[in-house]
Amino acid sequence: MKIRTKYLIASIVIVLTLVSALTISRFINSNNQLASCYYGQVGSSSSLLQIDNIKGQDLTGSLIFQNYEKDSSYGEFSAKYVDNQVTASFTFQSEGTESNREIIFTKEGNNLIGDGFTYQPNDSCNSILFNQGLGLIPFDMKLPLHLFPQLKLQPVTEEQLTWTFGPGGFKPTQSAKLVYKPLIGEPVDAIVFYLWQKSVWDVIANPNEAPDWGQMIWSDQSHVFSVNGVQDCVYPNKPDCDNITEIFNLIYEKDSYINRVPEYKEAQVTVTNTKTFQDPETGFYVLSQFKIIGIKAEQSYRCDITAFDINGNEIISWKTEGLSFPPNPSTPYSGQTNITPDQVPLVKSSTVTCLVADSI
Repeated sequence: MKIRTKYLIASIVIVLTLVSALTISRFINSNNQLASCYYGQVGSSSSLLQIDNIKGQDLTGSLIFQNYEKDSSYGEFSAKYVDNQVTASFTFQSEGTESNREIIFTKEGNNLIGDGFTYQPNDSCNSILFNQGLGLIPFDMKLPLHLFPQLKLQPVTEEQLTWTFGPGGFKPTQSAKLVYKPLIGEPVDAIVFYLWQKSVWDVIANPNEAPDWGQMIWSDQSHVFSVNGVQDCVYPNKPDCDNITEIFNLIYEKDSYINRVPEYKEAQVTVTNTKTFQDPETGFYVLSQFKIIGIKAEQSYRCDITAFDINGNEIISWKTEGLSFPPNPSTPYSGQTNITPDQVPLVKSSTVTCLVADSI
């Protein structure tokens, strides 16, 4: 009986040892395991690290450095994973030139740290977006980061604008296009972006015609931002069609865009003169002249003006807007509006409030 008890105790000890060893082994393996996708962000710049294949200590994958308004790079890497360090040989493209460099990533907890980024694991590299600047158009668009190597922002040529809108016709003040480079086939203009003067937009945006001018995403009292994009896949293979569809699903969503239009701020204004005058052809006017204190060259102003009688009663209110006068932006500005003949003798003073911002 004692012998059986000894054997039973020994068996229990062996089983517990094996269970403990397996548990520790699983914990160590889990702690050292690499995810298939890592994402890092510093400011407006992003990086995406995707591991495609792991065999023992050897691994391969792709790496993207999307640097906001700086030279970016992307390419493939092969690496060794030893002692919580990924030592990678990165062969990449940057501005049309192929190069190679070594990058070391250190695993700390679940994250990888290297090359200025802290990379966090992500369930899917396809779900991560980056902010694509649109040149002189003051908006960014959120686009799939994994497609960054196949996307390039380019200017719209004058020839293309003429072909789209006709010679001598109404044209946008700024334009840009995002070109998609497929795995198979020729590049296509995936998205075209336009910035319009609102007065021009109001003339050309005919709802009964094909929207060559794009669909309005944003507008204020002076400008309109519109976009136009592909609707059908023109490629023979599924990966490219899937990519185009992924882009198309973002084009007309207003949440896909980040507004970088300069913010208007209140400015100090001094009224220098209030007067009335008559134009023989168009009638009577009230005019307010004023100085916008501190306005700089190439800034926009938007002003509200009110004319009063001798008792401070409002006669009429109106708005004026425009660009500062370079090279002497401190020059007096003015705004005028029509009034009736019986209002002319009543006008005695005016007030002006202005908002100022860097011009688009």
